Order: sequence, then C-alpha cells, then structure tokens
Amino acid sequence: MKHAWIENDRIRDIAPGDPTQFYHPDVAEFYDTEVPDDAANGDGWVNGQLVKPEPAPPAPPPPRTWSASDFRAGLTLAEKVRWDNDAAPEIVTVKTELSAPRDAEAMTELLELLVGAGVISQASMNKVLSP
Repeated sequence: MKHAWIENDRIRDIAPGDPTQFYHPDVAEFYDTEVPDDAANGDGWVNGQLVKPEPAPPAPPPPRTWSASDFRAGLTLAEKVRWDNDAAPEIVTVKTELSAPRDAEAMTELLELLVGAGVISQASMNKVLSP
C-alpha cells in the first residue's frame, strides 16, 4: 500500500515511501491515506475507493490538406504536361496558391477554377479531392 495526499476526492500526490522519511512533519501529515499500489496521481478517491479516470477520447485527426505534389498526383498525363509547362495563366495562379498546403475548401476553389477554364477535367478534380 502507498500513502497518498488526498484533496477534493483526488489523489494529489503519492509518497515514494514512508512520508515521515521523505517530508517535513508539517507536510508528511497530509499523506494520511493508504491507497492501493496501482493508484496514481490524479486518480479519484471517493468514499475510500480508488476511481481510475476514464481515458480521454482520442483527438480527432487534423483536417486533410493538399500540397502541389498531392494536386499533381491526381492529374492525367496530358494535364501534367500542361501543369509542368504553365500552359495557362490559371495554372500559374494555382501553383502560387499551393505554395502552402490548402484545406478542402481552398482546394475545391482552386480545382473549380481549373475545371472552369478547361485546364483539367471534372474527373481529375474528383480524383484530387478523393481520400
């Protein structure tokens, strides 16, 4: 068994051994509760019972972003030739915009610009946006 300092139904701290051997008597007096060996700082202590906290839910994945290479990977070979050779002013603008990764909303806008200008097909746009 370990000795713990309990505060507001939580284990504030667990002594590394006999509290009187490690702390000044004014501090050691707070380590007045015996807790099971599997107790840890931050666990609950309610009505003399150890209460382990629920694990935090996993953080949601960050939103997907696209880079210029992600963009290019979704193009047909003929579209890649136009892309690589800056065959349209819209391509130059999109490349400038892709100097930093873009989220789905920004990427959709850029793709729609190129589809509307006839630089890429709707199928390529869908391929670039697909997971």
